[in-house]
Amino acid sequence: MPKINCAIYTRKSTEHGLDMEFNSLQNQEEACKAYILSQAFNNWEYYKTYSDGGISGGTMERPGLKTLLSDIRAGQIQVVVVYKVDRLSRSIIDFHKMMQEFDRYGCNFVSITQSFDTSNSMGKLTLNMLLSFAQFEREVSAERVRDKIAASKAKGLWMGGTPPIGYDVKERQLIVNEGEAQLVRLIFQKYIETENMFAVADYLNSQGICTKKWVARRSKREHGGGQFYKSNIQRILTNPLYIGKIAHYAQNKIYDGKHEGIVARNLWDKVQGLIRRRINDPNAFLHYKCHKTVLAGKLYDDKGQSFRLTSSKKQGKKFLYYYNGVGGHYLPVEQLDRFVLSMLKTADFDDIEPLADMSAITDTQLSAWITKATCQTVGKKHYLTVFLDEKQVKTDLGNCPKMSGQVDVKPLKMARIEDTIYLRDSFMVDNISSVRLRNGSARNILTVRQLNESLVRGLARGWQLKRLLERCKPLRECEKASGMNKRTFARYLNLCYLSPKIVTDILEYRNPRNISLKELMTLAEGETGFSKQEKEWNYPFFC
Repeated sequence: MPKINCAIYTRKSTEHGLDMEFNSLQNQEEACKAYILSQAFNNWEYYKTYSDGGISGGTMERPGLKTLLSDIRAGQIQVVVVYKVDRLSRSIIDFHKMMQEFDRYGCNFVSITQSFDTSNSMGKLTLNMLLSFAQFEREVSAERVRDKIAASKAKGLWMGGTPPIGYDVKERQLIVNEGEAQLVRLIFQKYIETENMFAVADYLNSQGICTKKWVARRSKREHGGGQFYKSNIQRILTNPLYIGKIAHYAQNKIYDGKHEGIVARNLWDKVQGLIRRRINDPNAFLHYKCHKTVLAGKLYDDKGQSFRLTSSKKQGKKFLYYYNGVGGHYLPVEQLDRFVLSMLKTADFDDIEPLADMSAITDTQLSAWITKATCQTVGKKHYLTVFLDEKQVKTDLGNCPKMSGQVDVKPLKMARIEDTIYLRDSFMVDNISSVRLRNGSARNILTVRQLNESLVRGLARGWQLKRLLERCKPLRECEKASGMNKRTFARYLNLCYLSPKIVTDILEYRNPRNISLKELMTLAEGETGFSKQEKEWNYPFFC
């Protein structure tokens, strides 16, 4: 007769008493081993003990139980022995799932203090009744604990947990720690100054200030003493404990506490008002460092959806992006801000302040001009429209020195819609996931992607015809093969002899104005020298 491997499972809900020389888990194990020994005539043999100490029977997330189930599935265990059925589970649903798992793999279940046989209907009824009582006991115990906590908080008592900064815990009472209390008040003051929790955390870390150190009562392990994060600051700023109150979050109630408050009520009210205001502000939760960016909280797509700031780390370096969840595009912050500032610095503001020296305007001033920006994305091509505060522009340009003469480069033209002034330009991202941008020249007023595509197709067609000719075919035969007349064939062929600079500008979406393919052919046909072509390209004769 083959041996029957018997596994023992033991559990205790709390860690209390586990450090004793002979604890509850050991008692359960000894009793189960004795029972297995008494069944030696049935070829029962002890295999292994699986234990979970300090874990509730209302959950399946138990390391010992998971290992037990894994060994059952592997066919290593034929019988599971427990002291009481509630050691295995206090949940009827979870227990039924385990019983189904036991049946699937031919494993039996035995409770040594509750005699029943699960092979018949009466035994199953008895088991379900026992489980119902076990679950009822667990729920009643939980209710008693919740009621005790609620009653204690209603009396203003602190019910334990992580000791709050600003207080020491003595005999379950909160005693003011004056040194830490000053730090708490500093945190409240700093938040009023910065209106940003990230900024407060960074300030404390820069001063070498650490979080509260405390020792766990049972494990005697030291906790805390690390750096501050936004979450730490938020817990401090929103905890009514600091004005002498006790919060019962489960019931959404606040009671008068028996401890002394360390933050003045007017300071508390002011901070809560700021927090509520920022909750209703869609751009309030941007990282404070990102407020230094040009378009933070101002950038939208053509459907009115805002771009939010996000970041990633590559090889320990942090990269910031403007992210639009609708389009799924990441626009690199550093490169896009540089592009926008370049737009503003080279723009034509002569209608507002003629010959104003833009070099005297700082990047901070330029950023303040922008009220809103919209970005329309078509493939890898982006069309950026920047709306400016005309009053601010007039003020800053009016304080600028005047230039002696006109600039050589043709600037980006300013446009106007009613009382709003705006600039529009285009840029291109080679790879949406990369941080490299290739932007257009400041000469651009508006770049239409369809027209650019026609120019690129025209250049490609011209080079195809050139290769056809290079195969030493007669001109007439090439014209016939292309399906073009002599005039059209020659005009496409002329595009192969454009200045390399002009070709590069077209491929990088830097063509001036909305040049058509016909106009480009006229430029290639009229000027044979590269310098003359480039001159006409910069100052087009077809303007």
